[in-house]
Amino acid sequence: MSGPGLSGWDRYRTLENEVFELYDKGQFDEAVELLRNAESGLAPWRSDLAHMAACVLAAAGRPTEALQELQAALTSGAWWHPRILLEDDDLAPLAELDGFTELVAEAQVRSESDPDVELDPIVTRPSGTPRGVLLALHGAGQDATDATKSWAPAAELGLVVVAVPSSQRNTPTYRSWPDSAIGTRDVKAALTTLSDADRELPLILAGFSAGGRQAVLCAIEGEPRAVGVIAMGPAVRVENLPAGTTALNGTVLLGEEDDDVGPDLEAALARLEGVEVVRIPGLGHAFPEDFDRYLSPAVGRFF
Repeated sequence: MSGPGLSGWDRYRTLENEVFELYDKGQFDEAVELLRNAESGLAPWRSDLAHMAACVLAAAGRPTEALQELQAALTSGAWWHPRILLEDDDLAPLAELDGFTELVAEAQVRSESDPDVELDPIVTRPSGTPRGVLLALHGAGQDATDATKSWAPAAELGLVVVAVPSSQRNTPTYRSWPDSAIGTRDVKAALTTLSDADRELPLILAGFSAGGRQAVLCAIEGEPRAVGVIAMGPAVRVENLPAGTTALNGTVLLGEEDDDVGPDLEAALARLEGVEVVRIPGLGHAFPEDFDRYLSPAVGRFF
């Protein structure tokens, strides 16, 4: 699982994928064993590992052990934003157990008092004169480094790629975009780091999964003002959108095997008038290896 030369982040992501695969198969005992035998080099992800273990244990009908897993992690310094303790369906049985309310209260104190390291956006420039700026928002549990890698083909298409880190954390290491107003603030703040010349270029809002939802919502709000949006597997629901249809220029790319975008995505997309939906055969909730093949025509809509 660890593999020679893999970073701690890569080892964690490999473990996470293996646990999710076992979870989907209902192999809960195997998933718990995998998590409990995780190598010590994954200490920065202690909160995430404990949360995964608790979810698996609760799904297996072992809520008391799930609570104990969280309590042990809390004792060792872990924390979680209360939303992932209270809103996760797997952890619902824990709400009836003694000690859970106290755990959530302490987690909230820690989540509010743990100082975040302010992260700057990562900017990748094209080799020639840029023709536009693509603001790339990472998916849940990812960061600006992931967005930089995923949207790298945009730089080859002549765009300045600005990968924006979310300021919202569910754990010390897990960033996402749950509050769209805060997300919009992060996006607008990232633009202030660009030169005047770059800010005058056409702006494309882009993102993956939760970042794709945030990109779509920013484009609808017109904050910041953009020529359109490109969203890869956006986690958009009807409840996220204004009532009625909304005119929006852009492209939504969807894997035909993507089961993670939400059951009512089709209804949400139907509300976005002017958005082209492109389905990618055989793809799940991920970027295709030949992403440039799909990104090029999506970018071409704006130029």
